[in-house]
Amino acid sequence: MAPVFFPPELAEQQEFQDMEGGIGDVKTHLMRQLYYQRGGQTQSNEESDRKLVSLVLDHAKRVIAHPSRPQITKKESFVRAPFGEIVLEDTLEETPILEEVTPETLLVEMTQEKPFTCVAMIDASSSMSGDKHLLASIAVAVLLFEIQSRDASVIVFSSKPQIIKKLSVEEPIQSTVLKFLKSQPRGFTNIAMGLEEGLSQFKHFAAGKRRIGLIATDGRSTEGDNPIEIAKKFDFLIVLHLHGPGSHLESSQAMATHGNGLCLEVENFEQLPKKIYEAVRLLARR
Repeated sequence: MAPVFFPPELAEQQEFQDMEGGIGDVKTHLMRQLYYQRGGQTQSNEESDRKLVSLVLDHAKRVIAHPSRPQITKKESFVRAPFGEIVLEDTLEETPILEEVTPETLLVEMTQEKPFTCVAMIDASSSMSGDKHLLASIAVAVLLFEIQSRDASVIVFSSKPQIIKKLSVEEPIQSTVLKFLKSQPRGFTNIAMGLEEGLSQFKHFAAGKRRIGLIATDGRSTEGDNPIEIAKKFDFLIVLHLHGPGSHLESSQAMATHGNGLCLEVENFEQLPKKIYEAVRLLARR
């Protein structure tokens, strides 16, 4: 493969590494090449976009340790779930006389995907450009592989928030990831507006459901209101703190505390997709 040329302004960026922690493989180099080519084009190329999104999804799949979404176990009557596993002991607790057990009273155990709604809010200020933006697209794909489409929303925020995907909307993962890639980082960081937009998704599309949020930020607001008061309105808020020059860990921790949640530290940006995966699995167990 021909060497990949990067513009001078990107020359100082940290080398993008393979999700397994080693040096980037052929697919990784191709993904970066397509990403930076896309940024330098005035018109989009549908074929290149398809290849780029496919490579992003491929990287996301490497991150996911358990291919199935989080599951819960529940008991139903045999009539409602004839393919479930019979649980005789529980059945006899309800109907002690075996001869009186009927298909309606026979209990079976079944597993199903655990339903929960989550809004992800991702910093898209100018400091998140380049490889960070590409890695964030992999993190978005991980999120969407783990949560059903209708139950997930993706928002990016800088000086203003932008909705990439609304709650209650069925959409192919490929479409959401491509929209995220098209939303180039720019501007300052208004965490408060990002959180407000996340809450509005629940208000308009998931009223009555637990307000579960996941925000990726370095904790430093460069404009806008104090995000703490808005964080308090979440039922559970996970803050993925992005370490880096000028980041404010204490602010991220305060947001998580007031948002009734927790703060997970992302020591370097290559960890973001894996941390998103860990966060979603944690949410599914609550």
